[in-house]
Amino acid sequence: MKQTKKTRAPAAKKTPRTYQSKAMVERRARIIAATLAIVEESGIAAATTRNVSERAGVALRTLYLQFENREAMIGTAIKEFFYESIAEEGAGAGPRTIEEILSRIDRLTRIIKRKREYSKELAPVYFSSSLDSGIYGILRDIAISHVTPFLDDLVAADSNKLAKPELNFLHTLIANAEYSIIDDAMNGRLPEQKLGTLLKLGVLSSIAGFIPNPPAELLETIRQLRALVG
Repeated sequence: MKQTKKTRAPAAKKTPRTYQSKAMVERRARIIAATLAIVEESGIAAATTRNVSERAGVALRTLYLQFENREAMIGTAIKEFFYESIAEEGAGAGPRTIEEILSRIDRLTRIIKRKREYSKELAPVYFSSSLDSGIYGILRDIAISHVTPFLDDLVAADSNKLAKPELNFLHTLIANAEYSIIDDAMNGRLPEQKLGTLLKLGVLSSIAGFIPNPPAELLETIRQLRALVG
Protein backbone atom coordinates (compact mmCIF):
# COMPACT_ATOMS: atom_id res chain seq x y z
CA MET A 1 0.00 0.00 0.00
CA LYS A 2 1.27 3.40 -0.92
CA GLN A 3 2.18 5.45 2.12
CA THR A 4 0.81 8.93 2.32
CA LYS A 5 2.75 11.79 3.79
CA LYS A 6 1.48 12.81 7.16
CA THR A 7 -0.04 16.24 7.23
CA ARG A 8 1.51 18.39 9.91
CA ALA A 9 -1.02 20.16 12.10
CA PRO A 10 -0.77 23.94 12.00
CA ALA A 11 1.34 25.35 14.79
CA ALA A 12 -0.66 26.90 17.57
CA LYS A 13 -0.39 30.64 17.79
CA LYS A 14 1.77 31.87 20.61
CA THR A 15 -0.08 33.93 23.14
CA PRO A 16 1.62 36.96 24.62
CA ARG A 17 3.15 36.45 28.01
CA THR A 18 1.13 37.95 30.80
CA TYR A 19 2.56 39.39 33.95
CA GLN A 20 -0.12 38.97 36.58
CA SER A 21 1.86 37.70 39.53
CA LYS A 22 1.04 39.23 42.90
CA ALA A 23 4.26 41.25 42.74
CA MET A 24 3.47 42.60 39.27
CA VAL A 25 -0.09 43.53 40.26
CA GLU A 26 1.32 45.43 43.22
CA ARG A 27 3.88 47.21 41.02
CA ARG A 28 1.20 48.12 38.51
CA ALA A 29 -0.85 49.69 41.31
CA ARG A 30 2.21 51.70 42.37
CA ILE A 31 2.70 52.92 38.78
CA ILE A 32 -0.95 54.04 38.58
CA ALA A 33 -0.72 55.81 41.95
CA ALA A 34 2.54 57.52 41.00
CA THR A 35 1.11 58.69 37.68
CA LEU A 36 -1.92 60.25 39.35
CA ALA A 37 0.21 61.88 42.05
CA ILE A 38 2.51 63.50 39.48
CA VAL A 39 -0.43 64.70 37.36
CA GLU A 40 -2.02 66.24 40.46
CA GLU A 41 1.20 67.92 41.61
CA SER A 42 2.78 68.99 38.33
CA GLY A 43 0.43 68.28 35.42
CA ILE A 44 0.39 65.68 32.65
CA ALA A 45 3.59 66.96 31.01
CA ALA A 46 5.55 65.95 34.11
CA ALA A 47 4.20 62.39 34.06
CA THR A 48 7.04 60.92 32.00
CA THR A 49 7.81 57.22 32.19
CA ARG A 50 11.12 57.98 33.91
CA ASN A 51 9.51 60.25 36.52
CA VAL A 52 6.75 57.74 37.17
CA SER A 53 9.13 54.78 37.42
CA GLU A 54 11.29 56.66 39.94
CA ARG A 55 8.24 57.79 41.95
CA ALA A 56 6.78 54.27 41.94
CA GLY A 57 10.11 52.61 42.73
CA VAL A 58 9.97 50.27 39.73
CA ALA A 59 12.35 49.76 36.84
CA LEU A 60 11.49 51.24 33.44
CA ARG A 61 11.48 47.72 32.01
CA THR A 62 8.81 46.74 34.55
CA LEU A 63 6.72 49.77 33.61
CA TYR A 64 6.87 48.84 29.91
CA LEU A 65 5.80 45.27 30.70
CA GLN A 66 2.53 46.76 31.92
CA PHE A 67 2.06 49.71 29.57
CA GLU A 68 2.97 49.98 25.91
CA ASN A 69 3.93 53.64 26.18
CA ARG A 70 3.56 56.79 28.24
CA GLU A 71 0.16 57.63 26.77
CA ALA A 72 -1.24 54.21 27.66
CA MET A 73 0.08 54.61 31.20
CA ILE A 74 -1.51 58.04 31.68
CA GLY A 75 -4.76 57.10 29.97
CA THR A 76 -5.14 53.96 32.07
CA ALA A 77 -4.43 55.87 35.29
CA ILE A 78 -7.03 58.54 34.49
CA LYS A 79 -9.66 56.00 33.45
CA GLU A 80 -9.17 53.69 36.43
CA PHE A 81 -9.16 56.59 38.90
CA PHE A 82 -12.42 57.96 37.54
CA TYR A 83 -14.39 54.72 37.31
CA GLU A 84 -13.19 53.53 40.73
CA SER A 85 -14.07 56.91 42.25
CA ILE A 86 -17.52 57.07 40.70
CA ALA A 87 -18.22 53.50 41.87
CA GLU A 88 -17.10 54.41 45.41
CA GLU A 89 -19.61 57.27 45.29
CA GLY A 90 -22.35 54.72 44.72
CA ALA A 91 -22.99 55.23 41.02
CA GLY A 92 -24.32 52.18 39.25
CA ALA A 93 -24.67 51.60 35.54
CA GLY A 94 -24.98 54.55 33.20
CA PRO A 95 -28.04 56.76 33.81
CA ARG A 96 -31.26 56.14 31.92
CA THR A 97 -33.30 58.95 33.45
CA ILE A 98 -32.79 62.67 34.04
CA GLU A 99 -32.93 62.03 37.79
CA GLU A 100 -30.08 59.52 37.46
CA ILE A 101 -28.05 62.04 35.43
CA LEU A 102 -28.49 64.66 38.16
CA SER A 103 -27.47 62.14 40.82
CA ARG A 104 -24.40 61.06 38.85
CA ILE A 105 -23.28 64.68 38.39
CA ASP A 106 -23.65 65.20 42.14
CA ARG A 107 -21.24 62.29 42.62
CA LEU A 108 -18.88 63.73 40.02
CA THR A 109 -18.93 67.08 41.81
CA ARG A 110 -17.94 65.44 45.10
CA ILE A 111 -15.01 63.71 43.37
CA ILE A 112 -13.86 66.97 41.78
CA LYS A 113 -13.93 68.83 45.09
CA ARG A 114 -12.24 65.96 46.93
CA LYS A 115 -9.44 65.86 44.35
CA ARG A 116 -9.40 69.58 43.64
CA GLU A 117 -5.78 69.95 42.51
CA TYR A 118 -5.98 66.90 40.26
CA SER A 119 -9.17 68.24 38.65
CA LYS A 120 -7.66 71.69 38.28
CA GLU A 121 -4.69 70.22 36.42
CA LEU A 122 -6.69 67.83 34.25
CA ALA A 123 -9.63 69.96 33.05
CA PRO A 124 -7.68 72.38 30.80
CA VAL A 125 -5.60 69.53 29.35
CA TYR A 126 -8.68 68.33 27.46
CA PHE A 127 -8.47 71.43 25.23
CA SER A 128 -4.73 71.19 24.56
CA SER A 129 -3.86 70.92 20.86
CA SER A 130 -0.89 68.72 21.77
CA LEU A 131 -2.92 66.19 23.79
CA ASP A 132 -2.44 62.59 22.66
CA SER A 133 -5.53 61.37 20.79
CA GLY A 134 -5.82 58.31 23.02
CA ILE A 135 -5.92 60.38 26.21
CA TYR A 136 -8.35 62.80 24.56
CA GLY A 137 -10.64 59.90 23.73
CA ILE A 138 -10.56 58.64 27.31
CA LEU A 139 -11.39 62.08 28.72
CA ARG A 140 -14.21 62.47 26.21
CA ASP A 141 -15.62 59.03 27.03
CA ILE A 142 -15.56 59.88 30.73
CA ALA A 143 -17.59 63.03 30.06
CA ILE A 144 -20.14 61.18 27.93
CA SER A 145 -20.55 58.45 30.57
CA HIS A 146 -22.62 60.90 32.64
CA VAL A 147 -25.42 60.94 30.06
CA THR A 148 -25.37 57.52 28.40
CA PRO A 149 -27.44 55.41 27.94
CA PHE A 150 -30.08 58.14 28.57
CA LEU A 151 -28.87 60.01 25.49
CA ASP A 152 -28.73 56.84 23.38
CA ASP A 153 -32.35 56.08 24.28
CA LEU A 154 -33.37 59.66 23.53
CA VAL A 155 -31.87 59.79 20.04
CA ALA A 156 -33.16 56.32 19.21
CA ALA A 157 -36.69 57.73 19.05
CA ASP A 158 -37.90 58.62 15.56
CA SER A 159 -38.58 62.22 16.62
CA ASN A 160 -34.96 62.72 17.69
CA LYS A 161 -33.02 60.63 15.19
CA LEU A 162 -29.46 61.89 14.67
CA ALA A 163 -27.01 60.89 12.00
CA LYS A 164 -23.74 59.48 13.31
CA PRO A 165 -21.77 62.72 12.62
CA GLU A 166 -24.47 64.71 14.42
CA LEU A 167 -24.35 62.44 17.46
CA ASN A 168 -20.58 62.64 17.49
CA PHE A 169 -20.80 66.44 17.46
CA LEU A 170 -23.32 66.37 20.32
CA HIS A 171 -20.90 64.22 22.33
CA THR A 172 -18.24 66.84 21.69
CA LEU A 173 -20.56 69.64 22.84
CA ILE A 174 -21.31 67.81 26.09
CA ALA A 175 -17.66 67.06 26.83
CA ASN A 176 -16.62 70.63 25.99
CA ALA A 177 -19.29 71.98 28.33
CA GLU A 178 -18.20 69.73 31.20
CA TYR A 179 -14.48 70.44 31.02
CA SER A 180 -14.86 74.17 30.44
CA ILE A 181 -17.21 74.51 33.42
CA ILE A 182 -14.85 72.51 35.66
CA ASP A 183 -11.87 74.56 34.49
CA ASP A 184 -13.65 77.87 35.06
CA ALA A 185 -14.94 76.85 38.50
CA MET A 186 -11.54 75.56 39.64
CA ASN A 187 -9.95 78.85 38.61
CA GLY A 188 -12.52 81.21 40.11
CA ARG A 189 -14.20 82.29 36.88
CA LEU A 190 -17.43 80.59 37.91
CA PRO A 191 -18.71 80.13 41.49
CA GLU A 192 -17.27 76.83 42.73
CA GLN A 193 -20.10 76.41 45.24
CA LYS A 194 -22.49 76.11 42.29
CA LEU A 195 -20.32 73.69 40.30
CA GLY A 196 -22.82 70.82 40.44
CA THR A 197 -25.72 73.00 39.29
CA LEU A 198 -23.64 74.52 36.50
CA LEU A 199 -22.52 71.10 35.26
CA LYS A 200 -26.10 69.84 35.20
CA LEU A 201 -27.25 72.94 33.36
CA GLY A 202 -24.40 72.82 30.85
CA VAL A 203 -24.86 69.14 30.05
CA LEU A 204 -28.65 69.13 29.81
CA SER A 205 -28.74 72.40 27.85
CA SER A 206 -26.28 70.95 25.32
CA ILE A 207 -28.67 68.05 24.74
CA ALA A 208 -31.87 70.10 24.69
CA GLY A 209 -30.40 72.69 22.35
CA PHE A 210 -29.33 70.12 19.79
CA ILE A 211 -31.93 67.37 19.51
CA PRO A 212 -35.03 68.17 17.40
CA ASN A 213 -37.70 67.50 20.04
CA PRO A 214 -36.48 67.70 23.63
CA PRO A 215 -38.94 66.11 26.08
CA ALA A 216 -40.93 68.35 28.41
CA GLU A 217 -39.24 66.86 31.48
CA LEU A 218 -35.83 67.85 30.16
CA LEU A 219 -36.94 71.42 29.48
CA GLU A 220 -38.57 71.73 32.90
CA THR A 221 -35.41 70.46 34.63
CA ILE A 222 -33.35 73.07 32.77
CA ARG A 223 -35.80 75.77 33.83
CA GLN A 224 -35.43 74.74 37.48
CA LEU A 225 -31.63 74.66 37.23
CA ARG A 226 -31.56 78.12 35.68
CA ALA A 227 -33.50 79.44 38.68
CA LEU A 228 -30.82 78.00 41.00
CA VAL A 229 -28.01 79.73 39.11
CA GLY A 230 -29.52 83.22 39.39
